[in-house]
Amino acid sequence: MDGFYRGIETSLIAFSLLLGLGAFALSERAPPRPAVTHLAVTLPMLSVTATP
Repeated sequence: MDGFYRGIETSLIAFSLLLGLGAFALSERAPPRPAVTHLAVTLPMLSVTATP
C-alpha cells in the first residue's frame, strides 16, 4: 500500500511540475502589459479608545 501512495505522490509532483513549466512557457508568449506606475491602497481608519 505504501508503494501505491508513493506512486500517487510522485505523479502529483510530476503533474505540478508540468503545469508550472506550461505556465512559464505560455507567459513568455503573452503580449506585454504596461507596467504599473501608480498603486493606491486604501485602509480603513481604526479608532482605539482607552478608559482609565
